[in-house]
Amino acid sequence: MNDAKEQFKNGDLQNTAAAIQTAFKDKNTLYYLELGEVQRLQGPTQIPNSTQNLLAADQLVSRWEITTSDKVRRSFSGASSYVLSEGVSSEYDPKPYEVTLLSQTLALNHLSQGRWDDAMVEAKKMAQREKLIEELIQSKVAAVLKTEQEQQNNQTTRGATSRIQEINGYPINLLDDEETRSLKNSYQNPAAYYLSGFIHESQGEASLAAPGYRLAIELRPQVSFFKTSIAKLDSNIANQKKSFADALIVIDTGYMPKITPYQISQTFNIGGNSKLATLTFPVIEKSTERYKPTLVQLGDRAANPELVANIDAMARKNLHDEMPGYVLRASSRALVSLAAQYAADQAAQQAARRNNQNNQNNGTAAIVGAIAGLITGYGLQAINVTDTRHWSTLPAQTYMARMGMPIGPTVLKYTLPSGATLSQTVNLVGGYNVIYIRMFRNRATVLTSNDPAALPAKVMTPTLQAPATQAVPTAVGVSPLPAVIQPKPQEGAFEGLKKLWGGLQEPKLDEGAANGGNANPCQYCNTDIEPCINPC
Repeated sequence: MNDAKEQFKNGDLQNTAAAIQTAFKDKNTLYYLELGEVQRLQGPTQIPNSTQNLLAADQLVSRWEITTSDKVRRSFSGASSYVLSEGVSSEYDPKPYEVTLLSQTLALNHLSQGRWDDAMVEAKKMAQREKLIEELIQSKVAAVLKTEQEQQNNQTTRGATSRIQEINGYPINLLDDEETRSLKNSYQNPAAYYLSGFIHESQGEASLAAPGYRLAIELRPQVSFFKTSIAKLDSNIANQKKSFADALIVIDTGYMPKITPYQISQTFNIGGNSKLATLTFPVIEKSTERYKPTLVQLGDRAANPELVANIDAMARKNLHDEMPGYVLRASSRALVSLAAQYAADQAAQQAARRNNQNNQNNGTAAIVGAIAGLITGYGLQAINVTDTRHWSTLPAQTYMARMGMPIGPTVLKYTLPSGATLSQTVNLVGGYNVIYIRMFRNRATVLTSNDPAALPAKVMTPTLQAPATQAVPTAVGVSPLPAVIQPKPQEGAFEGLKKLWGGLQEPKLDEGAANGGNANPCQYCNTDIEPCINPC
């Protein structure tokens, strides 16, 4: 994935998707997150595939929530075992901010497909998961404290610590900058809260929209239009059938910094002697290629994008909060391994002394000691493993702007990090609209709510024309759903995707006849597309 980073920054999404398929031997949660994100950025025709992958990830996240909560809520010994044994496995434990961004990304996908109700479900799910994540983090903190206490009472591991400040040479400044310190926690995302409020407002749910807006204001009080939105909420709800287009512009820029393994030599006291061990910790690299949008314009009106979420800082905050567990685990394992090596050395020396007293060759004892040292050396290598995986295709920052515009086709103009200015036409409908822009170095992806190109109905129509015994043709211009994104062989994952699959097959073959013979009927009001003037 690190090798594909440059391709992704250049907006080479086809090769990035190919790299993801190659990099992952196990199709775990992270695989579905990475592939789903890259597919949606390939354009509206790939939104259905992206949504299916992200829903597969969502099912695995739900399973992770249950199993992880069970682990850390067990008895004292269970919590201790969890802290000390956690390591790298084929499965992937999503980070708290990644769970929030999964709901946000799914909501944006649903909006592109005109599924405002499903987007509202994601908004509600995000609030529910937040409570569980908060409990989970508290449980982890308690588990680390209990385990450290237990280690201090053990003569072998008494020197173990959970404080990264006691590990000489770790670049703590990368986790303790001003932006990271300003965050309340690593999982509450102001952009996601505001989008949640906007979705609820569009559905006339003022009581659900207000909490989203208030939380966004609490987390980012400096964003001016956050306050305006809650002030105008009641009047907007009262005027649901707007005579203008209420457009929310969401702009993602920058790239998540890599997380890499960082080795540090640390001295421990074993048997009255100083022993050196090499510990490995995750380190998040310094931010690069930040970009604040300089020009975003709809028609003849310039937007004023404001920074609403710093995902880079959320990742640093998360690693900062996870470091006590990493440090305690590494120092405890090092002490146990060094103690085992010390005991093996002592046994070998005693054997050598006995052999000398008996005037015997001590070569065998020396070999025993060397082998013992080699075995514990491999044990120390085993502890020098740290999980540096993360959702690498996420943006670093999210900007937003909200503005009222006339209904109809409008030219969207924006400037990229390279300095180039691009433009394209977007269609704004009466009422609520979301325009999503993902900026790369010299290109961008634009997705709009209710985009006809993203609607799955026309993509899946050919499947209704094929007999059950024949192969199903693929619509032109749309990649077939790859086998790798089929849900895992469990009922929960299948049922989670069943609703989407059913939604893709709603149109019937006789729709044209039922609509009075219209050759190209509007799927909402059943009139022909050409004379249709409704805001659908």
